[in-house]
Amino acid sequence: METINKDILIRAKAGDLGAFEYILSFYEKAVYNYCLRILKNTHNATDVAQDTFIKVYTHRKSIDPSKNIKTWIFTIATNTAYDLLRGKKRKNEISLDENNETNSNFETYYSKKEEGLVSDINQALEQINSEYKNALLLFYQQGFQYQEIADILEMPINTVKTHISRGREQLKDKLKEYGKN
Repeated sequence: METINKDILIRAKAGDLGAFEYILSFYEKAVYNYCLRILKNTHNATDVAQDTFIKVYTHRKSIDPSKNIKTWIFTIATNTAYDLLRGKKRKNEISLDENNETNSNFETYYSKKEEGLVSDINQALEQINSEYKNALLLFYQQGFQYQEIADILEMPINTVKTHISRGREQLKDKLKEYGKN
């Protein structure tokens, strides 16, 4: 897994705009795709991704060059996305575009032959428990280790392992329904 070197983190922490822009460009797409999978809406995903990096910049003095900044950024993205969802739930808002925006950019990497399976996986992911889905996305889509996921989702590592295991099982069961095991 490619990471940002400590020198860039130290410079960003000190307020170097060029270093911060490098961090932004390094993680921007991954954060957006992750937010899109949680929020199922391109507009909301864009807003949350932008808010995430505004918060990263605002709190840049909290950057610890000895730690993985990706974990910190994804923690902020997760909390910002959940804050938006909680706010929408309180207001009982729904998105008219929600069904049209659930597919991630991952599909562009698959051939036409595999699109059916990708579509089935995306549909199955939307039907499993959201806590399990988030743990699966962080593990498989973003490549985080169990401890990093535990830090991001603010839960014990054994709970993360359980969520990933149960998420796999739910996903497997849903895919069986589609005849794609």
